[in-house]
Amino acid sequence: MISSYSKKIFNYATKNKKNIIALLVVLAFIIIFSVFSVLQYYSLDVSAFDLGVNAQEVYSFLYTGSFYTSLLGENALAQHFTLFKFLQVPLYYLFPSPVTLMIFEDIFIALAGYIIYLISMNLLKDHIKSEKILFLVSIGFLLSYEFSPFSESLVSFSFHNMAFLPFFFLLAFYSFLAERRILHIVSIIFIISLHANFVYIVGVLLLYEFLFLHTYRGKKINTWFLHNSNSSKIANFSVFILAIVLLYGYILLAGLIKLHLAGISSFSIIPTSGETGTPVGSPVGLILLMFKKPSEFVSIISSNKGQKVFFINMLLKSNLYLPLLSPMSLILSMPYILYAVPSSYNSYYVLGYQYSAMVLGAIYISAIIGLYNLIKLGKYVNRHSKQLPLKLQKTFHYKGVGIAIVTIIIVLVLAISLPYGILAPVELEHTSYRGVMNDIYNEIPSGDTTYLINISKHLPKNSYILTENTLMPYFSNNLHIYLSTFTPGYYNNLSKYQFIIFQNNSFWATYGGYYSLQNIADRELENGNYSVMENYSSGNIIVLERG
Repeated sequence: MISSYSKKIFNYATKNKKNIIALLVVLAFIIIFSVFSVLQYYSLDVSAFDLGVNAQEVYSFLYTGSFYTSLLGENALAQHFTLFKFLQVPLYYLFPSPVTLMIFEDIFIALAGYIIYLISMNLLKDHIKSEKILFLVSIGFLLSYEFSPFSESLVSFSFHNMAFLPFFFLLAFYSFLAERRILHIVSIIFIISLHANFVYIVGVLLLYEFLFLHTYRGKKINTWFLHNSNSSKIANFSVFILAIVLLYGYILLAGLIKLHLAGISSFSIIPTSGETGTPVGSPVGLILLMFKKPSEFVSIISSNKGQKVFFINMLLKSNLYLPLLSPMSLILSMPYILYAVPSSYNSYYVLGYQYSAMVLGAIYISAIIGLYNLIKLGKYVNRHSKQLPLKLQKTFHYKGVGIAIVTIIIVLVLAISLPYGILAPVELEHTSYRGVMNDIYNEIPSGDTTYLINISKHLPKNSYILTENTLMPYFSNNLHIYLSTFTPGYYNNLSKYQFIIFQNNSFWATYGGYYSLQNIADRELENGNYSVMENYSSGNIIVLERG
């Protein structure tokens, strides 16, 4: 029996050698990303938002049946309606550590590259008849994604459910191309499970797919939501409208549930998109502002314009501006554009945060289709090459020109991406706000993390703890962990905290002025309300105990 299975595996590997090579490349990046995450965690370089809060939410559900988090003082679903958390519960039950969430995320970030490879293989096979060249191009897109500073931005931000979006977004589009209707619907369900507001992203994706069906390549697709998409344009349009209605119904339902969980009775029929740093709360509000107060609209759009231009230019440049060759597919990026560009909140458009997840899948789909259009144009030129000079005719008909062009494209894409990626020196980072994965050179594990983990295990269960941002994740398996500056009203009732844990004079300990954790600790020590329980001098970590 074992020999028969071995034979089947061997035969499968032989027939699918190219796919296995692509999967091995992805596996290598899963390992690289996971190693970085482990180093990051054990180097005391993670944050309460969003790793700590997500870990506490899942831990809380295991023991209370609710995603209540003391950091927010409410059920986390009341703030972000993320049903995807339910999938993390059994995983966290087996491996109850924030590192589990980080590695789980890294797997999906890296796997998105494989879906890009499949999309490229599927789309470009019409125009690239050479299997070797097609494979090279597709692997080139895979490597471009894995090395992309925008992918590494997702990894460097210790955890966020938004980081799963590129995988499911790309999977939805691939299943559409591959005519796998059930997988298509399941992928869409997963997208909106990540965040209720992602119905905007799904709506635009469905609109693009509907338009794509009427393009040269799309006419070859026989399955969309209906069994035969070409049977009736009206039927397809009707299904599209029905899908939009259902999505709108979902976001309204999510809004009602969020209000119920938060104990609020007021309700608006126009959902918000939730962006920070802008006076309008939805894309509809932004459009209305453009007509009502054009000067204010221009002021909003132009805020931090240098960073916005750099970020968008880098998105396009890292794919050799190929997305510009597919203007229709650029509508896939509109949800991000409408979310980030009107905002003055610069985290939306700098590296080192999770927000690139909203546009990463869209930009790679656009790049692949852009290359598809470029090859199509090249074939048109080739067919009319008799009108070209003799030297150019020979160049176009030279057998090795395809491989040469593909090699040049791959080298150029990697050359553009690498200076901002994991192999680049830290000095080449483009922003002073947050780093990307080239910070791996600075991730040096120390005894601080081990000390904090041991402390968290030995403190009385369910004890009330007040701590700072970078220390909180190591106490996330505690139902009563509170955070200075972030937990609402954390300083109003200091007598409830049995322990105060901080790094003496660290940034987060001193953040918050008069109400900073450092000032609180100094005042409480001076008044005799707390005493030093432990002082870990190597990491400058102090544990205060009440009484």
